[in-house]
Amino acid sequence: MPPQETTPQHSYGIFKDWDKSFKRWFDNSYKAELKNVHLDHVLNGTTCQPISLKEFQFFLQNKEHSAENLDFYFWYLGYKKRFDKLSDDEKAKSPPPKERPTPGVIYNAPKTSGKDDKQIAEDAEKKEILVSQQPFREEIDAIALTFFNEDSFKELNVDSYLSRYVTYYSQQTTHPDIFEEVHQHIYNILKTSSFPSFCHQATKNIRYTFWVIEWAGTIFNFLHIPVILYYTYSHHMSRWYRLSLFWFSFFGSTSFLSGRAGFCTIRGFANFRQVPLYEFSEYKVERGSVEKFIKNGPMGLPLQQQEQPDPEQDAGKKKKQKKKSLTEILDPEVLKYGRQMWWHIVIAGIVFSTIVTVLGVSITNEYDALPAPPMPA
Repeated sequence: MPPQETTPQHSYGIFKDWDKSFKRWFDNSYKAELKNVHLDHVLNGTTCQPISLKEFQFFLQNKEHSAENLDFYFWYLGYKKRFDKLSDDEKAKSPPPKERPTPGVIYNAPKTSGKDDKQIAEDAEKKEILVSQQPFREEIDAIALTFFNEDSFKELNVDSYLSRYVTYYSQQTTHPDIFEEVHQHIYNILKTSSFPSFCHQATKNIRYTFWVIEWAGTIFNFLHIPVILYYTYSHHMSRWYRLSLFWFSFFGSTSFLSGRAGFCTIRGFANFRQVPLYEFSEYKVERGSVEKFIKNGPMGLPLQQQEQPDPEQDAGKKKKQKKKSLTEILDPEVLKYGRQMWWHIVIAGIVFSTIVTVLGVSITNEYDALPAPPMPA
């Protein structure tokens, strides 16, 4: 099992991490980070919605289409514990592999030079009997076909030499060491690729439809700025009429930043989110209420059990709580990040709208003489 890593505790604040917020607004390749959350926290089940183990499973299954990585990760941990509990006599039937996986090595059966066909057949029969008596033999055969067969839809995305190594030695022994390198490789994939993408998605609180609304709000508000300037200047109106620039600039800039970050300030203020589509596909909508559709996780995945409804509550309260449980943000680290992002968007909007308003008000032609009307012909 990979060592459990700990993340130093870092604080969030209004005046911190502005560089990261700017990256999220203007750098398409940047992925948002949660300071005090590590992959091990999610895998150990210590995080809450929207970065719980359940949401991570949904993300891998429906967004990245790599749920087999999580399946294999937890299967190996459970299998290693079960194997370690065997008696010494049972363990002796499945010795560890004689070598570690090495790139470029072709794993084949040992040479049989100097033996006739009869002797080779007898040795193969004896070996087959011994292999069939190994503990968990049927399970290992099924795992090899599930995760390391090129025709399997759950084949792991690992280097070919690792796949060949496991395929060969899984026919020789059922010792968990044959899967150790693959397990570490899968853990690294989850840590360096899947987990950062998951955190980036989990810190968003809107789906694509609302993202379109944010951009529509941006265009609507920003179009008012040149209209106000043109109308007030063309009619030599008082500069103070241009104070309305502040609100159009503010709502336009906050809508722009919200759209770029995928973060709705209204939902962020109320600590709610829109359920992502990759997670929403695991639920069904029936008569206006959202109900759990899939109850069991994949093989070996220790998902948290659903909370049992209180029989004393009426049906209306149950529906309300069920909806709330899907949309409410519960994890404290995500809440801290959301509050910081909310303040960053609001402060940036205030600064931008103040600059636009000051520039619009400072330049005026209200005291200029009106042009003379055209002389009649």
